[in-house]
Amino acid sequence: MCNDIVILKLFPGISEEVVQAVFNIPKLKAVVLETFGTGNGPTDDQFIEKIKQFIERGGVVINVSQCPQGSVEMERYETGLALYKAGVISGLDITTEAAVTKLMMLLGQKLEREKLIMFLNYSIRGEIQ
Repeated sequence: MCNDIVILKLFPGISEEVVQAVFNIPKLKAVVLETFGTGNGPTDDQFIEKIKQFIERGGVVINVSQCPQGSVEMERYETGLALYKAGVISGLDITTEAAVTKLMMLLGQKLEREKLIMFLNYSIRGEIQ
């Protein structure tokens, strides 16, 4: 199990300093990004760039919705599409708690990035409908 994971809950007006602090945590391997609605977040260039740089350094970012029901559809709106283009992985309808647990287990396996992404998009124990 790997616990080098953080949850970043987005909110209107989230500061660049908060986002930068999260993505600069030493040894951080993954971020569960809690977004709005169907997977939307700020389209601010600096916000997207921080995420993109983290992913380019080998980090994993999975997009989960803050809504109690529904699914992440990053390609539906421009704001979600920006996250998708940056390399963020859709969490579909996974809960935040399930995403954290799944990442802890998968990162602990030290899988190649492609396999890790494949398993994140695949229901292992019914965590994704």
